[in-house]
Amino acid sequence: MKYISILLVLILFGHFGKAQEEPSALRISLITCTPGAELYSVFGHNALRIVDSAAGTDIAYNFGTFNFDDPDFYTKFVRGKLQYYLSQENFSDFLYAYQYFKRGVSEQVLNLTEKEKKEIQRALFENLTEENRYYKYDFFYDNCSTRLRDIIFKTKSNQAFNPPQFVANGLTFRDHLHTYLDRAEMKWTRLAIDLILGLKADRKMSVSNAMFLPEFLAKGVNATEVNGQKLVVEENTLLPDQQPTPTKDSFLLTPFFIFLIIAILMMLPLGNKVPAYAKFQHVLQKIVFISAGLLGLLMLFLWIGTDHQTMTNNLNLFWAFPLHLVLVFKENNLPRWLKRYTIFYPAYVVVLLLVAAFVPGLVPFAIYPLIIAMAYCTWMFSKKPN
Repeated sequence: MKYISILLVLILFGHFGKAQEEPSALRISLITCTPGAELYSVFGHNALRIVDSAAGTDIAYNFGTFNFDDPDFYTKFVRGKLQYYLSQENFSDFLYAYQYFKRGVSEQVLNLTEKEKKEIQRALFENLTEENRYYKYDFFYDNCSTRLRDIIFKTKSNQAFNPPQFVANGLTFRDHLHTYLDRAEMKWTRLAIDLILGLKADRKMSVSNAMFLPEFLAKGVNATEVNGQKLVVEENTLLPDQQPTPTKDSFLLTPFFIFLIIAILMMLPLGNKVPAYAKFQHVLQKIVFISAGLLGLLMLFLWIGTDHQTMTNNLNLFWAFPLHLVLVFKENNLPRWLKRYTIFYPAYVVVLLLVAAFVPGLVPFAIYPLIIAMAYCTWMFSKKPN
């Protein structure tokens, strides 16, 4: 009887040991999708994949979902009030969408304990509830990548939340945007974004900040080690990137060249010799000043009338001043205060461009010719007799 009892104890402990050695039923991966050809996809995308072999499920969790059918979609988008939310779908369906657009998809299987896997799954389930799933999107600080960054790294130890330096020191948010937009040959889009972004885009990023972009979240995860073990235990290419290489535009179609031609036409002193050209030049100047004034109103609205934090403190307002709209319609009968403005504007524009030459990103270089032409024309307005 004694030997039978010992044998039973050994069998029970043997079964317990085997149970402890059994691999987890959960497998959690960071999914990274390559940039697409459209503006909404040009910076790439991230999702979390959870394979539960016990339940037989393979789910993609995506924080980059929004309701395009919302009747107030465009109003909310412009005002920075559009709600994004966490969604879930079968991973095969998620993968099919990227296969259709020929975008690449890669997977990084994460080295997590059973407890950490359960914590991540629990956090996702909590975020799927109706009261928690919606959030106000912020491109730099609260997006589909930063949400996953926080879930992954805060589950691990504090050591994991500070991966080694994997990006160059001193880079700004704007620098990162330029990299992607230049790669996609989106020169006009880059200019438009530069014009509406404020000084917050020129802050130097921490290692954690750099992971606001999907590709850099993947790099950060790959560079991280915890207690001497890599956070990524397996990497797989699920879909190759088969998108065509973007076509490089001719220099003649770049913003700088186009604005240089417009600037020359605005300042060319042929009006006294060619009356028809004088009329054309006058109409061109009006179009440019009206456009600059409307752009200034848009910048002002984005700064004080919306929730877009990245569009505050926009110094492009110094040259695209809404007062240009008044100047255009009062040019032949300038009040005294507006006359002073026409003298002051060229002077401070020169100072602005000198400062901007030493502060990259302050004013887009492509717009320099147009600003110089506007300063010249404003100075010419000041010399007109009422």
